Amino acid sequence: MAFPGNQLKTLIGAGYPIIYLLSRDESYVENSLKELGKDLYGDQFELTSWDSFREFGTENNHNNYDPTDSIHKVLESIDRGFILFKDLQFYIKLPRVLRQLKDFYNSHTGKSGKYLFIISSMLNIPEDIEKEITVVDIPLPDLEETKGVLDRVLKQPQNSSISNMFTPELSHKCANALLGLGASEMELALNRSFYGKNEINNDTIEELLEEKAQLVRKSGTLEFIRAGVDINKVGGLENLKEWLNIRSVAYSEKAKEFGLDIPKGLLIMGISGCGKSLCAKAVSTAWNLPLLRLDLNQVYGGFMGSPEDVFRRSIKTVEATSPCILWIDEIEAGITRSGEKSSDTPASRIFGYFLTWMQEKTSPVFVAATANQIDLLPPEILRKGRFDEIFFVTLPNKRERREIFEIHLRQRRKDPSQFDLDSLAKNSDGLTGAEIEQAVVAALFESFAKGKNLDDTELIISTSSIVPLSTTMREEISKLERWAADRATKASKN
Repeated sequence: MAFPGNQLKTLIGAGYPIIYLLSRDESYVENSLKELGKDLYGDQFELTSWDSFREFGTENNHNNYDPTDSIHKVLESIDRGFILFKDLQFYIKLPRVLRQLKDFYNSHTGKSGKYLFIISSMLNIPEDIEKEITVVDIPLPDLEETKGVLDRVLKQPQNSSISNMFTPELSHKCANALLGLGASEMELALNRSFYGKNEINNDTIEELLEEKAQLVRKSGTLEFIRAGVDINKVGGLENLKEWLNIRSVAYSEKAKEFGLDIPKGLLIMGISGCGKSLCAKAVSTAWNLPLLRLDLNQVYGGFMGSPEDVFRRSIKTVEATSPCILWIDEIEAGITRSGEKSSDTPASRIFGYFLTWMQEKTSPVFVAATANQIDLLPPEILRKGRFDEIFFVTLPNKRERREIFEIHLRQRRKDPSQFDLDSLAKNSDGLTGAEIEQAVVAALFESFAKGKNLDDTELIISTSSIVPLSTTMREEISKLERWAADRATKASKN
């Protein structure tokens, strides 16, 4: 979605005097408002802006003045045009400011030609003035706007030597790599990637992705993960793999023409250590889509604002990065039945927002969620229409354990054919995939310490020394298996 210019034109034409713009990119919004104003009023249009560091009407940059006086001067001195307040959210609860905004609303409702815009990355509107303010979300730049940023940077004199090297395919890849960033962040990422370059190739895409990973990480709730997990190197889980392979073509133009819907998401539930998170990462590699991990603990941490606002901003960033995979690990830790108990808690509001978003989202965001305690999730989350499928991952069977041993031995530069894999699979009954991996690691350490090659004996000793999760959590695992018997699809074939 591009800058909502048409929506703002409608609000301006209808005479809405105060508009609250939700965005973290001030310069992008300010430039877009200037273009919108010139489109409406011609080249003579000027945008008046105010921030808390500058006293209006002077060149003084200091803190020794009353911002409320300056706010009053701005509102009274401009006869026509747009006024952009950049820091008003910090003063909006003050009685004087509330009164000034109410008076402005009452005096300018209708087609007065004078409009007040408040920009902030978080929603902060007192109840006393809710009806006077209209809120508009400013989405992050879409693909076309991103290509415009790329073209603008390439036209800069310092980039003249590389601008001719950009083929349409490379430009498209660059733009896709930048999706999810603000316009200012895009320019910085491009300038850093182009600096000192005389040649541009696919390595530039990797640099941009790495730059995006750094910037996305600053959100505090999202992590850009370069997983690189090959789905074929995940042991067992044939039903799950087949499901993913069938849907891997869903993002192609041919699939769209055929009438296929883009998959909504997948919930993988089951026993810890059996490959749920690994599969979520493998989806990204198999479908060649970026992977963003949402940390719900950070959402509820309270360090970056109210949980609802933080969650909403995170979802907006994910949508701007689409097509992509959104990985929510242990989803029951943040979206649980507790959210149903009250309609006036952050958990309940996030629960409601997430339900609506999963049902109505149109952006190509595939949600890969994992859960250990499925009984904690509300039934609304589990019904069809939110997730396309629910898979249950249980303890690996003998054939899968053999495959897991083979994978981990090969990853550590050992020839699996030199080991009795059938015997190892038989002696590891009840172990999870993670426990089998640790058995291989422990056996390697023991062999190295003894100055000998890894053999079946060391692997069997290491395997037998593990107290498996299937023993320590026998009751919980049985409960999970009973729940999933007729409620979920088995990830593995019998």
